[in-house]
Amino acid sequence: MKQKNIYANDWLQIHPYTTLQPSDIYFVELANRLFHACTTTGLPEALRKKLALYASAYLEDQISGLQLWQSFTGEHQRLYGTMLPFYTIDASYYPDEINEEDLRFLIWNTWQKAGITSSYLNPEDTRITNLAQSFYSILDKAYEEAPENPVLKNYFASFDSETDADRKLTWLFGHTYLTEPSMYPYINHVAPNDRFIMPTGPLALFLHEWISILSDNTDWKAIKGLFTEEPVLPPHIAAANEKIYRDFTEGTDGTSIVYLNGYGELRRFLVDTLHWQDDDNHTLPQMKTHRNFILMTNPAKGILLAKDICEYIADKNNPMYDHSLAQANAFRLLTEESLCPPDLLTYCIRNGLLPDASLPEGKNTDLVQKNLDFIARHALLYYYRGD
Repeated sequence: MKQKNIYANDWLQIHPYTTLQPSDIYFVELANRLFHACTTTGLPEALRKKLALYASAYLEDQISGLQLWQSFTGEHQRLYGTMLPFYTIDASYYPDEINEEDLRFLIWNTWQKAGITSSYLNPEDTRITNLAQSFYSILDKAYEEAPENPVLKNYFASFDSETDADRKLTWLFGHTYLTEPSMYPYINHVAPNDRFIMPTGPLALFLHEWISILSDNTDWKAIKGLFTEEPVLPPHIAAANEKIYRDFTEGTDGTSIVYLNGYGELRRFLVDTLHWQDDDNHTLPQMKTHRNFILMTNPAKGILLAKDICEYIADKNNPMYDHSLAQANAFRLLTEESLCPPDLLTYCIRNGLLPDASLPEGKNTDLVQKNLDFIARHALLYYYRGD
């Protein structure tokens, strides 16, 4: 008999209750079988446990009607026209059942977010494929015999009280098998109200977006802070932003983005085009050490500034674009926090300005190009979805 490595308490840590349900013993045993099937060389035991627990919870979700996985794949379909990133979906894929492609993504998501690799994990890594096959052979049999967990059936359809709602939202935010990987580094530092402004999970969805997908119950709108209106800027700030946009576009023949080589060009643009005062109090002298700049304007937000990334953006109006430097660095824009402002990154993705982005080892350019927006969402979370 093989050693038991996963216990009931491990299982309860990714569930919204503290008392074992009748079905839990089965899934704990299943998680142990998956753990022993995870023989991939070099994986820490803690990660092997997470992979086994999450795969077991994925099966539980699919047969119990939690709808967490269905919400993820459905929203990915809405955003990108396919149910999963990276992996081809064909006629053998059944959305309401277990699938090897699902397991490949689940393994990749958990492994990538674990922070044990020095570079970005290739979603087509053969170790992921082999482990997914091993897990699938176990889960395929379990699918026919595993008990449902009635507690999870339509779990987010309603709530009994504000306390119950808070418990459900807390679990959804950072303790389910699908959202825990993205929140693990931050969960102990997030204040209760911050849950509503931090996106979570593989698609970096805000809690109100998750709830809107998981439930059509309008009672959720009564939970304070969950659904909030966009803040309205004070009139004087809104007017100032509109003036910046007007001056910017009038001085650039309607262009909303400019590339500036060195601080000298930046200062001249601020003074000559935006009509800022020509002194060190108004012309960002702290930027003198940076080699180049991008300015982008929006009538609602005014102006944003990015520095030292011009070489990576293949815009015909960008004289500093450098193909070789872009090949080596464009992928960083998708994965490094604060390197590229969210609005600029979105602009670059939508306008095809990052054709050189590939995995760090220079492989799988096509895979990256087909999944640019997802990669940014998944890696950057708030630094892509935030303002």
